[in-house]
Amino acid sequence: MKDFKDYKEEIYKCSRCGLCQSVCPVFKTTLNECAVSRGKFNILNGIIKGELTFNKNVKKYLDLCTGCNACKNFCPSGIDAREIFVAAKHEYYKNTKLTFFQKILNSYFLFKILLICAGIFGHILRFTGISRLLKLFEKTLLKSGYLGKRLYLFNSLIFKQITGKRTFCSGVKKQKAVYFDGCFNKYINNDTKSAVTHILEDSGIEIIKKDFECCGISYLNDGNIEKFKELITKNLNTLDCDCDYILTDCASCNSVLKEYKNYNETAKALEFGNKVTGVLDLIKNIKFEVISDKKYNIAVHKPCHDSYDFIDVVKNIKGINFIEIEDFDKCCGFSGKFALQNQKISRKISSQKAQHYIDANVDFIITTCPACLLGLNQGLAEINANNKPIAVNLFVFLAKYCKKQTT
Repeated sequence: MKDFKDYKEEIYKCSRCGLCQSVCPVFKTTLNECAVSRGKFNILNGIIKGELTFNKNVKKYLDLCTGCNACKNFCPSGIDAREIFVAAKHEYYKNTKLTFFQKILNSYFLFKILLICAGIFGHILRFTGISRLLKLFEKTLLKSGYLGKRLYLFNSLIFKQITGKRTFCSGVKKQKAVYFDGCFNKYINNDTKSAVTHILEDSGIEIIKKDFECCGISYLNDGNIEKFKELITKNLNTLDCDCDYILTDCASCNSVLKEYKNYNETAKALEFGNKVTGVLDLIKNIKFEVISDKKYNIAVHKPCHDSYDFIDVVKNIKGINFIEIEDFDKCCGFSGKFALQNQKISRKISSQKAQHYIDANVDFIITTCPACLLGLNQGLAEINANNKPIAVNLFVFLAKYCKKQTT
């Protein structure tokens, strides 16, 4: 990884054309020039020249970014703004005393405690039947204000066990895959993990469970590189067996695990990254069809860290009506810590996106990232509508509603 000072030429290369304004979800929501790459580069240019110094206000403006990298794809100079912002925030952490709130946000111990508590609370709601009761009074819950909407959002994540056995992809040569379940599957809702196991039951792939830590994407995006490197080392050491794949079902985990080799220049990190494989890569050639006679209206949300491949899998499901939604490939507005630090902006981005799906009268919104599920459900919670779509992980949809196509 390069130091912040090494990005001097890239920062100067920004022509201040303002094209990034047209694709930045935060700028379009706030119209704050400091939220867009051009504005941030002006600030960073001032720091390079010695006119400004890193402080909490500079960090606040750098945090006005979801990390979607849409600006990079639209920049005529091809500048990787996200990479530069990460380096700038890393410089901030090296030279600035953290506030109490920043220490809380950066405590991995407290992060794990929060996840464990959330998981316990979710299981209590499920086993006591309160989750079903909340579902019945969903409309009342959404009208009860901020806390009601947060409870609705949490209740939408409650684990529902996938049962039954359905053959999806038999006859594949026996291989071993170490499963990287991620924080969401591990602590809060293993619905997706259960679905992946279900789909791969007859694939000839032996799934090996290891107790990995968080992939570290939130620490990387926040510029806390030391904490990120600690998690890399722990996860590399956890992989203590031979395998053909390191399997992920999360688009965000998949992208950041492949970046380990850039922050840990060892042969083990390189091998780790080369073995990281998305579940989609193992099943994308399988044809699926829905079990129900109902022709579902299906739309997709493409996570910022995913490719377009999963959309082809969805389009090829027999028995659905695929609907392409405006801005289906634009950021959902959640993005981990961004949603905690900028709640109002996050909710506004999410609700604007959710409205497109409601207007199109879709039954399901399919995605491949748990954070995006949170973002979509957050947006749906903000909108008072009778017929809201269900946001669901691709693998859960395939496991619960589909079977292998026979013709």
